[in-house]
Amino acid sequence: MSFFEERFLFFARNSNIHGLKYTVNSRNIMFKWLWVCVLVASGAGLALMLRGPAHGQLSYTPDTRYLHWTTTYPAVTVCETLVPSATQKKITRIRPTLMQPLNYNYQRHLTKLMLGQGACTKELCVPCGPTVACDVPWRQIVEEIRKNCNDLISVCSFNGAEFPCCERFRMVDGENGPCYSFNTLQNKESTEESLVIVNSTTGPGQMSFHLLADAMIFVHSPEELATNQLDRKFQFDIKIREKNRVELLFSIVEIQNDPLLKFEDINVRGCRYLNEVPRIPLHDYPVYSYGACTLAQSTRDSFDQCGCIHPARDLNYQNMYCNYTGLNCLITFEANKKNLVIDKPTAREQCLPSCLESELTMIHTFQTWVSDDAVEGAMVTIRMTSLPTLRYERNLLRTNLDLVVSIGGTVGLFFGASLLSLAEIFYLLSRKLN
Repeated sequence: MSFFEERFLFFARNSNIHGLKYTVNSRNIMFKWLWVCVLVASGAGLALMLRGPAHGQLSYTPDTRYLHWTTTYPAVTVCETLVPSATQKKITRIRPTLMQPLNYNYQRHLTKLMLGQGACTKELCVPCGPTVACDVPWRQIVEEIRKNCNDLISVCSFNGAEFPCCERFRMVDGENGPCYSFNTLQNKESTEESLVIVNSTTGPGQMSFHLLADAMIFVHSPEELATNQLDRKFQFDIKIREKNRVELLFSIVEIQNDPLLKFEDINVRGCRYLNEVPRIPLHDYPVYSYGACTLAQSTRDSFDQCGCIHPARDLNYQNMYCNYTGLNCLITFEANKKNLVIDKPTAREQCLPSCLESELTMIHTFQTWVSDDAVEGAMVTIRMTSLPTLRYERNLLRTNLDLVVSIGGTVGLFFGASLLSLAEIFYLLSRKLN
């Protein structure tokens, strides 16, 4: 008899695992095979019992205990809409030495470059120097042609209480220039504690303000950015000379996360928390969101291609702003991106949804012109239909502790074994035989 056979027989005869000793001690061949079948059947039963929900799988359960909730009011972002023809006149007026020596095509092209638009031709897309100087202060021009917060928004109130507009509407980065966002986390001065919340005491949230220039209005989660990735249902193009009364009616459903989710792998839970900012070059946003991640990816791609960033973007990039050569490169790159579909798995893996995203539903939008209204601009009202009566809880179906308890319970059920049995295995296999 070999050494390993002798060890196995000694272990089987002395182990407290039920039925194992009968497979080697019984002299009746039928009883031996009977116990072998019992052990095999127990092993099969153990495997079936453990084939429950996979470790890390998530469940979403509704919670209707709404009387004790607080709900975070969504962010409202205002991005000025610039018309190329009017912008061209404004640039010509404030920068005559730049524009007047150029022909109309060049003037039009420079204007569109400032708006992140345009297309390249052999005549226009030439290196800086001979026609357009390389040291043109493009960022300064952007700030001169765009309205600041006080010139864009006025007379702000929330649930009837007025507040200084530009203390709560903070500048945030945008794809085509700076925007101003209420209740946002994407400004470095904002904190979660400063967010506006509503509950049964405050009632549904209603915000209103006067819009003084044409703009795009975005409604989204506080951690999100107003980018092209945002659902079109939450983007509203408002032209103040056509409509001076705008009302947006929405509902909201939030997600409450199991505290144990923070300790799970990101790929298991399929989302990122605010502080889990991926290590992406040029990702300089205070908190994580899907829109911030995709915008950082897009910025990195264009920087890798052209070596610069559009001067309308955030001031954090001011040392990387483009000159005329770089601006032409950017619009060429953007045109190529639209024509060539490039799949980037790393972008999909890194840009997961935010764990704190809320589900917004736009119930009604109303825009009209009131002829006897003497108020300047358009009055915009963004209102919740009612306080939410439902939210979802994201939970792990099986945590690490659940997995340990399940294995321990089923092993004990089928084999009568425990943690001490595991220690006994090593003891019996290493013990000196008599």
